[in-house]
Amino acid sequence: MTTYTVAYGGERLDRIAAKTLQTEQLGAVEALLDANRELGDFAAGIIPAGTVIVIPESFSGKAGVKRVLAWE
Repeated sequence: MTTYTVAYGGERLDRIAAKTLQTEQLGAVEALLDANRELGDFAAGIIPAGTVIVIPESFSGKAGVKRVLAWE
């Protein structure tokens, strides 16, 4: 089990996802929230210093939705 301890007060969850999962897209933030239900209690995704976050090992990133333009 891999964990990440927030070192600085006020670190945003999307920045943590970028550091630990190498992206804040493709469902990375949602994967962190699924693995750490208590993170949803923090306002605006700001995680306080000292919080230990479990990093999901099975994250592979969901494929994005293909966009179809109106003129296609």
